Amino acid sequence: MTQISHLPLDPGEAAKLQQTATRLERLLEASDKFVGPSSDPPVAGSRFDRARKADLGEPYDFGYLLLFAGEDHLRTLLTVIKSGYLPGFSLYSLLRVAGEAIVRCRHLLDPAITETERFARGLNERLDNLVEQRKAKPDAEGLKHYADRLSHLEGRALANGITPIGGPPATSIKGFGAVQPSIFDLFDTYFVAGSTTCRYLGAFIHIKPWVVIRRERAQPTSDPRVANVPTDINVHLFTDVVDGMLDVHDACVGYWLGLAGYPPEVWREAKKTPAQAGP
Repeated sequence: MTQISHLPLDPGEAAKLQQTATRLERLLEASDKFVGPSSDPPVAGSRFDRARKADLGEPYDFGYLLLFAGEDHLRTLLTVIKSGYLPGFSLYSLLRVAGEAIVRCRHLLDPAITETERFARGLNERLDNLVEQRKAKPDAEGLKHYADRLSHLEGRALANGITPIGGPPATSIKGFGAVQPSIFDLFDTYFVAGSTTCRYLGAFIHIKPWVVIRRERAQPTSDPRVANVPTDINVHLFTDVVDGMLDVHDACVGYWLGLAGYPPEVWREAKKTPAQAGP
């Protein structure tokens, strides 16, 4: 990739940013080549294949959407980095949205759960979507759509041995098999820094001074009541957050390929550069 050499960074910052950007680019390239083809169709007899044939494939559809959405934001982030301009706030906003997609995807693609449990998690994604849709359209038509679709989900759950949480009536259902974990819970489960990462990134989205203004860098002015505070990005912290997110995303793609019937070495080889792969 293009060397990030024209940024006003010290050598350590430039090297760390280059390393993270190279890894991000390689993961995106490998995912582009392998994720779609691996599931169209999945290997015969794989968990993905069996779930689809049993009409339990919805969690995989959601998983693919979340993979695509997460990578869309990560790809935008990479484009900005390669441009040589590092904005102080908006890269973190991209990371928060990418992170939400990635942890929800990781929850759906968990290889340790049964396909019935996975289907229940997919139903919870649909339930959460319906709740948000109802909030955006709270009129009579929107409420009828909500009630009708939730009754449909309840029927799908019961037909597959999944217990609705809450209800009756269907409109009081809070989850299927379990209540959907909050986004903070998912960050806690899948990120080393837990929900702190989620709150930190969210603070940039909402422009909270505790993250966007670093008081330790305050510079005095001629007015003793006023200080100038730089808002440029903390490169080492930023790359640490990106690297942690890529760890989870990397796992998601590996699980996707595994559920589609491919051995782990397929994804390991896909991520190698031509030099690493050898002749």
